[in-house]
Amino acid sequence: MVTIVVMNISMYFLKRLASIPPTILAILYFLFVLFSAIGNPNSNSYFPSFSDSIFSYLGAFGKFVWNVLTGNWGYLVAFPKEQTFSGPVSVLISIYFFSTLEVVIFAATISLIVSFPLGRYLGTHHTYRFAKISRSITLLGYLTPAYVTALVLQILFGKGVIRGNPLAIFPITGAFDATSLPSEITKPSWLESNGILISSPTHMLLIDSLLHGDYTLAFNVFMHLVLPVATLVISITAIVTFLVSSAYTDHIGTEYVKSARSRGVPERQIEIRHVRPNAVLPVMASATIMVAFLLSNVIMMENVFDYPGIGLFLANTISYDQYYPTAVVIFLLGVMVMLISLTIDVIYFAKNPLIRREG
Repeated sequence: MVTIVVMNISMYFLKRLASIPPTILAILYFLFVLFSAIGNPNSNSYFPSFSDSIFSYLGAFGKFVWNVLTGNWGYLVAFPKEQTFSGPVSVLISIYFFSTLEVVIFAATISLIVSFPLGRYLGTHHTYRFAKISRSITLLGYLTPAYVTALVLQILFGKGVIRGNPLAIFPITGAFDATSLPSEITKPSWLESNGILISSPTHMLLIDSLLHGDYTLAFNVFMHLVLPVATLVISITAIVTFLVSSAYTDHIGTEYVKSARSRGVPERQIEIRHVRPNAVLPVMASATIMVAFLLSNVIMMENVFDYPGIGLFLANTISYDQYYPTAVVIFLLGVMVMLISLTIDVIYFAKNPLIRREG
C-alpha cells in the first residue's frame, strides 16, 4: 500500500514537473512580445521591432531565451536619483532579492504564529460577537490594498509625518539612517561597495549588522523594518486567518464531527483528529494564490517605504525604461511562484487521499 502511494506521488510529481518547461517558454515569449511591442530605444538590442523580418525576430527571441536562462542579464547604469541601483543585473538582483527576503521572513513568521490560533478561535466561536467583529476586521484587512495599509501606518506611526504625535517613532523611508554609522562618509566595506549597498555576507542588513557586531546600526535597521514588516503582517495575517476560520467553520458542523460528539469523544480530540487535518487542506490549496498576493504586496510596500528590495528595483527599471532587467525580474518571480506551486501541489496531493484516488 505504501509503495503504491509513493508511486502515485512520484508520477504526479513528474507530470507537474513536465509542465514547467513549456510554461517557462510561454512566460519568456509573453515578455518578449510585450517589450518588443513597447519598443523602447534602451532595449532595442534585446527586443526588436515588429517590422523586422520573421527570421530576425525569431533569432532575437532565441538569443533572448538563451541570455535569460544562462544568466547573461546585462549591466545596469545608475538611475538618475538611485545611485544604489547600478552594476551587473545578476548581482543586483541577488542583493535586492535577499533584502526583500529578510522582510518577508519576518512578516511570514509573525503572521503564521498569529493567524492559525486566531483563525481557529474565530472558526470555533463563530456565534460570539467578538468573533463576528474580528472576522469583519480580518476581511477588511484582506481587502485593503498594501499601499493603503502602508500609508495609514506611516501617518499613525511615521516619524515626522504628524507633528507632536507621541507614537511617531518609526522611520518611513530607506533601510537605515547614515547617522547610525560610525562615519557617514566612509561606510564599512561589508555594507557598501562602489556605491552599491551589498550588506555581506547574507545581503540581509539586520542579520549582517548583528554578525559584524554593529548593534547601533542593527537597532536602526530594526526600526526601519517595523512598518514594512507590519504592512505585510496585516495583509498575510488577514488572508490566512480568513481561510483558516472559514475552513474550521465548514468542518466543525460536518456529519463525522457530529458523529464523534454523539459517541462522547472529547472536543479536543475531535479537533486534533478530525477538524484540524481537514481544515488545513483548503489553506494549502490556496497557498499559491497567497504567494502571488504576497509578492504584489511586497512590490507596493517597498515603493511606499522606498525600501531597497527587489520590488523597488523592479519599479525603478520600469520608470527608467530599462525593460530587459524588468523582464528578467518578472521571469524570476514567475519561476519562483511556479516552483512554490509545484511543491505545494505535491504536498497537497500526498496529504489528500481523495485527490490521490482521483489521480
